[in-house]
Amino acid sequence: MRSAAIFGLMLMFALPAAAATAPSTDSGNEPSAAAEPPGKNVEVTEPAVIDLLQSHELFGTFASDCSRLPAPTNPHVRVSREPGGMVIEAHDVGSKYTNNFYSVRAARRVGTDRLELKVVFVPGTKAEEYQTMELVVGNGTRRTMFNRVDNGPVRVQRGVAVANGSRTPLLKKCW
Repeated sequence: MRSAAIFGLMLMFALPAAAATAPSTDSGNEPSAAAEPPGKNVEVTEPAVIDLLQSHELFGTFASDCSRLPAPTNPHVRVSREPGGMVIEAHDVGSKYTNNFYSVRAARRVGTDRLELKVVFVPGTKAEEYQTMELVVGNGTRRTMFNRVDNGPVRVQRGVAVANGSRTPLLKKCW
């Protein structure tokens, strides 16, 4: 299970034109349990994190093309403040795939247009993984410039996926 989640995350950061996770095996209209946000055993986000994200207008949905449906080539990233004080980032790449969820546990400004986020990938599950991400933000956009599993491999360096050399997408806020 852990290796499948890690593989899904690697695809998400390494292959912008590919699926973020394995296709969902749910054939009905009901969302699969894996598509649900994390449970109650996740750390509450510090108020300073919420204030920082709010000041950069990072709550809401971002996509390469907001007029198109979520797809592996057009991920939709929704950042929301959930009841109980968590900040959740959900990555949707289409109905055939399971959403990836991150809980933002810490954030700090590292430049005028850069934020460093400490996140937990699939929080509250056996596959949870602590990561550090760096985003370049501004003018209603965001882009992942760096991602590393804490005490593990770098997945994105200078806005390029290490696994395949592709650039990470620039996501625009869907107003």
